[in-house]
Amino acid sequence: MPDTAPVPARPVYTITVSSSGDAALDGEPVQAAPGQEPRVAALAEVRVKAALHGRPVRVTAKEPDGTVWPLIVDTDGTVTTLDHPHPAPPCGQLAPTPGGTSASGWQQPLPTHYQPLFERVTAADRVGDLVAAIVAAVTLETALEREFGPHHPHTVNTLTLRAWLTLRQQPHGHETAQLLLQTATRRHEAGALPYGDTARCARNAHAVWREVARTDPGTGGALCADVLRVLELLGEAGRACDVRAWCDAALVQQGGMP
Repeated sequence: MPDTAPVPARPVYTITVSSSGDAALDGEPVQAAPGQEPRVAALAEVRVKAALHGRPVRVTAKEPDGTVWPLIVDTDGTVTTLDHPHPAPPCGQLAPTPGGTSASGWQQPLPTHYQPLFERVTAADRVGDLVAAIVAAVTLETALEREFGPHHPHTVNTLTLRAWLTLRQQPHGHETAQLLLQTATRRHEAGALPYGDTARCARNAHAVWREVARTDPGTGGALCADVLRVLELLGEAGRACDVRAWCDAALVQQGGMP
């Protein structure tokens, strides 16, 4: 089990599943996409909230039979079930507003005037319309970059959210690999937290590139230099060696050598 101790005690989101199988998040009904289980839709909505925070968040999932599960939901949707309850906030300390207590600013909530646009992203994601969610995320990101600059936490967090949405919508495209590489680079330049999300962007980029290289060696070769640069930048030595080996083998084949 990953170390969940660094995850702040607040906020804790609550998912409630009814006897009919419907789900609510913090008391608000969750609209599942066709064929999607409501509890899965609720977790997907929490993942979006985690992405906005720029870190994993805590969740309490309540089953119809009264069973309560303490969970950690990461920005990529990874769910970790805890074997102990969530910690209480320090005595006398009020639960912080999302992002309001981080000295780094990476948990800082979006300004109020951007909330409607962010809600467009989450609403589209909630019903499974990833294309619309990505379009809204691009609009939001562009507006944030114009006001705050490309390396501000608001902009970088939204870029990261767009990368996760794109990875889900098009998991094997070279455009997805390029976006993940851009996101990893931007997060590194900005010193974005948590660092695990930066590394995860690079690792996902490598995985997507691997599939692209398998199905379209020409495009895979064109991406080699960028993939290698980002992996080396983030100290992903094993994956960097894999890229070099593939590139060396491709060069041999192109040269007609045995």
